[in-house]
Amino acid sequence: MAREVPVIAMSSKTGFGLDELTPFLMPTKTVVFLGSSGVGKSSLLNRLAGEDLMEVKAIRDDDSKGRHTTSYRQLFRLPQGALIIDTPGMRELGLWDSREGISLAFTELEELFSNCRFTNCSHETEPGCAVQAALGDGSLSPEKWKQYLAQRRETAFVMNHSAYLKQKQELHKSIARFTKEIKKGKEVY
Repeated sequence: MAREVPVIAMSSKTGFGLDELTPFLMPTKTVVFLGSSGVGKSSLLNRLAGEDLMEVKAIRDDDSKGRHTTSYRQLFRLPQGALIIDTPGMRELGLWDSREGISLAFTELEELFSNCRFTNCSHETEPGCAVQAALGDGSLSPEKWKQYLAQRRETAFVMNHSAYLKQKQELHKSIARFTKEIKKGKEVY
């Protein structure tokens, strides 16, 4: 959870919420639009610029997913001077190897781990566990501990399943090629 990161609901079609972007769209700032295909990155850029800078396409009817209209990163200057980088849509977002980042984000926990009685402490029921002691005396919040555990679980999952994700991606590509060939009327064996 990133509590310091603002979440802004908006619509490039109706203009709802766009005023909340004003603090981010200053002449000295560069903003990057990231997200899945079809979420409206280029539509938002066009709305903020007041003109059609990027081509946009409708969502596909057959699977309700976005079309890859933007095929490369491009930098634009808005009338008020802000710089925006529009990017191609991404199929999946996620953590790959965040072990070092977790250590940096939870440095106080890393220090607690070194104070545990046993070097292989699981931080659950062992005597002399510094984490359990900190949870007990309130110097470590249960929310912070839960966040740490959630990040560790996600990292372990991704590390264990990266080969699966690559196979899944290849399967989707082959299905898309197969479907394209069928639509072209070619025989597929």
